[in-house]
Amino acid sequence: MSIELINPLEADVRYFGADRFFPNDKFKEFTEGRIDTKEIVSFDCGLFEMYEIESHDSPLRANTQQIVAVILRPNLDPIEYMEKRGFTFCGYDLVEEETLISAITDCGGGFDSIPYEKLTEYGLLPTYKDAVLTQLALVEEEPEEPHAYCIICEVWRKLV
Repeated sequence: MSIELINPLEADVRYFGADRFFPNDKFKEFTEGRIDTKEIVSFDCGLFEMYEIESHDSPLRANTQQIVAVILRPNLDPIEYMEKRGFTFCGYDLVEEETLISAITDCGGGFDSIPYEKLTEYGLLPTYKDAVLTQLALVEEEPEEPHAYCIICEVWRKLV
């Protein structure tokens, strides 16, 4: 007999079939070398092709390389539910809500208030505390910059 896990946050989780993005020289130049990772996993749809799927077990397009799960406005702890479904925690992204542009990966490494040296191997902030402090610092230090007004997204991924 198996017990089905129930996720009380299921409605807040959005799933995307996506390509993978390995930073090239052009990306490294764009970010002024501040993001030094082997791979980027982000909610930023400008970096790689993403298409929304209904759930983590929805049928995928033939060329899909990963499923990215995004929890908008997450609670304080990464949720066990995602690990039980085979997802790996990648970190926290700060994304402008209207355009889905990441302040971390898609603004050219231009914000001094982002602790680029702390980023995970996927180019994201490692803890919720880091995300909140960075979110506050962006607004305080860059009040005229529209990309500084971001929501916190918890990002998970499962390789296909």
